[in-house]
Amino acid sequence: MKKALALLLVLLLVLSLAACGESEGGSRDRDDDDESTKGSHSGSAWEGFFDKTDDDDRDDDDDDGHDLPPTVYVGADECGDYDLVSVPGYDHQFKKYANMTRLPITLRYATYDDETLVRELADVFMEIYPNITVEVTQADGSEYDDFLSQLFRNGQTPDAFMYIDADYVLSNHLLLDVSGYWNTDEETKDLMSTVNDMGLGTFNLQGGQRYGVPVNLYPQPVFLDRKALKTLNIPIPAYDWTWDEMINIIKAGTNPAYLDGMWYYGIYGYTRLAPLYAIAVGSDAVGSFGFDGFDYDLSAWAIGEQEYGDLRVGGYTAPDLGTVKNEDWMGDPDLWCGLSGHVALFTEPFYIYQNIWLLDNGVGGTLMESGNLDIVPYVVPAVSAEDARRVHNTPAIMDFGGVSSSTQYPREAYELLKFMSFGLDGWTVRCGLYEDTSVTDGGTPLRQCAMPVPLTKDQDIWDAYVRMFCEGMDQEHTQLWRDYFAACVQPIPFEGVSTIAGYTAFMDEWFDPVGIDTMVDAGFARAADYVDEATREANWHHASAMLDYFGPDGYDVLTAEEIDSYSWLYRNNE
Repeated sequence: MKKALALLLVLLLVLSLAACGESEGGSRDRDDDDESTKGSHSGSAWEGFFDKTDDDDRDDDDDDGHDLPPTVYVGADECGDYDLVSVPGYDHQFKKYANMTRLPITLRYATYDDETLVRELADVFMEIYPNITVEVTQADGSEYDDFLSQLFRNGQTPDAFMYIDADYVLSNHLLLDVSGYWNTDEETKDLMSTVNDMGLGTFNLQGGQRYGVPVNLYPQPVFLDRKALKTLNIPIPAYDWTWDEMINIIKAGTNPAYLDGMWYYGIYGYTRLAPLYAIAVGSDAVGSFGFDGFDYDLSAWAIGEQEYGDLRVGGYTAPDLGTVKNEDWMGDPDLWCGLSGHVALFTEPFYIYQNIWLLDNGVGGTLMESGNLDIVPYVVPAVSAEDARRVHNTPAIMDFGGVSSSTQYPREAYELLKFMSFGLDGWTVRCGLYEDTSVTDGGTPLRQCAMPVPLTKDQDIWDAYVRMFCEGMDQEHTQLWRDYFAACVQPIPFEGVSTIAGYTAFMDEWFDPVGIDTMVDAGFARAADYVDEATREANWHHASAMLDYFGPDGYDVLTAEEIDSYSWLYRNNE
């Protein structure tokens, strides 16, 4: 889905370049000394934020300062002894675990990641383990659920795979509990804190089982166009802004026919505000709709839902693509407004910055410069001022994967999945591939595809990532991105499709058919009127799924206490 969205927007931008060709292009030497265009990023949260632990501070030289030979035993982590080995083309020394099989085997990996990226990673993995052949099968996200089910039906079972719909993989018992590997892996202890603290991928089971492994992380930014704010005489907010301040900017940023005869709008975005509010409110939510790990409370979601609906009814949101209103405004119903310079802020996905705004404009600059924009990232603001002043949980998109319950090689499959997702060695390879713009997927450099951020907090990985991501940026914009990344170390998925049992069933069988979003957006209903019924339906679907998937007729891992609790939740919400 992410790749399809990006391709759609690229096609739309072919038209936008023609439409914006006469607008005054920006310069790489922007007027950065103008204090009216700057937010208050006082200092950097980045310095020392991802400090290395003693275990990470290994020296690849021996005591005499000589380079290590291509293969040498250097130590162990709890997951097993490992050597460090060289791979042609890399200065980095890669871990090679001793407890991996020495027999020639084949591992299948199914994914919806960029195919070029995954095949390059697979090639390096096979250099580290020459006895292992990795076969990659790939499909786009929009087709992936059907693709994955077809693999299992045809007996082409992958040993490790990405998944989207947790209900599908859990109801068919396709995932293996990898907690034994995860809990003894030194690298899992240095991931973004919420992965372990909030049990993301564990389905919050009391027994500590882990069926889901985080693969990709896309923090959800709020993109501000500082040029538009300056034109409208709106002060640039401080970086510790609050939710109310963001709403005020949206309202102040909506202005009919200001100066140039073209309407300004306060917000446009692929992501609605409601799921963001449910996390920004600062509750104990570990997922969508106020889910706390056991049950739902949609009260906070309803506040955000109504606030967004009121903005749409009030005319503060830019027109949707494909509408007559968008044609009246942009001159074409299908023309994306992201280069118009007439939108104050965006809730577009994280990767849009690289794969749209930073695309080459063909005349030595970027599309952002062609549109005379100054797009900068802000963290989704907290609702309370107290939370806003500190690092807080922030909404994100997270992709997940797992090890097949039927694999003959669970240890090796786990290591392959780790290499493809959060592992330090895999991210060393990724950063090099992202930095090399000659490595493309369908002609597009990998960094301008759906590039995620590292899941690890390892300082070396983040130094390499920021250096690559901010290449060509001035010092101020580089610092803005450093501050943004440092503020996003407590991600919470704002969609529960991969992390909450019963979520897909709830959406398909109740939420989407009811059409709450549509009715609230049109002013025909109030979100608060649905809170009780929606909470009851969500909790019933979740309890039913937990009992079915993990109870005696499923994985059979629920404790007696959990069976009692979910049985109560089921009965109480029938």
